[in-house]
Amino acid sequence: MKKKLVTVIALSLALSLCACTSGNGTDPTKEETRQETEEKKENGGEKKGDLSPETIEAAIAEALGDGYLATVDIPEDELPLSALGGLDLTKVKKYVAKQTTVPSLNLDSVCVVECEDGYAEEAVTAFNDSFNQSVSYIRMYPYGVAKVEGTRIYQSGNYVLFILAGSNAEENASPEEEAKHAASEYAKVDDAVKALFGKLPENRAVIEAQSENGGGIGGGDMDGGNGGVPMVK
Repeated sequence: MKKKLVTVIALSLALSLCACTSGNGTDPTKEETRQETEEKKENGGEKKGDLSPETIEAAIAEALGDGYLATVDIPEDELPLSALGGLDLTKVKKYVAKQTTVPSLNLDSVCVVECEDGYAEEAVTAFNDSFNQSVSYIRMYPYGVAKVEGTRIYQSGNYVLFILAGSNAEENASPEEEAKHAASEYAKVDDAVKALFGKLPENRAVIEAQSENGGGIGGGDMDGGNGGVPMVK
């Protein structure tokens, strides 16, 4: 009887010891979760390792909802005519390039590239060349100017984003109404980009200065003349 009692007491002590050890130890799963949470906080809610051209483009599409019109992959043979046209794709790791179903009528385009080290600045320059071509084209028409001029070109690390997107204003909207509508659509884009990268990068889109005779890029400066000045976010 005594032996049985001793055995029971020993087992009870062993179980208690195991419980204490487990409570004082570190749960590997919880520790991994804690580290992931810290990384997400450092990167504005999104792990940098989770980023890719695909996830970035998808976040922009989600932010704009039904107003996201660049839903068609740009065919490889048309890339030279797109915002990617001036890029050296041998220096780009990955990219996503989207346009509308009828790009000749609607210039919306979203291109996201992950550059090789040291190439991001050149990519910004190339995107700006494409941007100014779009500005020159759209200013020949009375509609859609504000959205094109509001194009975002963002660079964060090796990621460079070209975003000309958002729903269109009403067909008979005044220039002021059109500008207000474009600003509200780009505000959604800005919020999405900020959530991805932790902070909103500077908009690197720049409208080039015009020649004295009104030629060159566009038929008039935005907001009364800001040629060569980065677009206001």
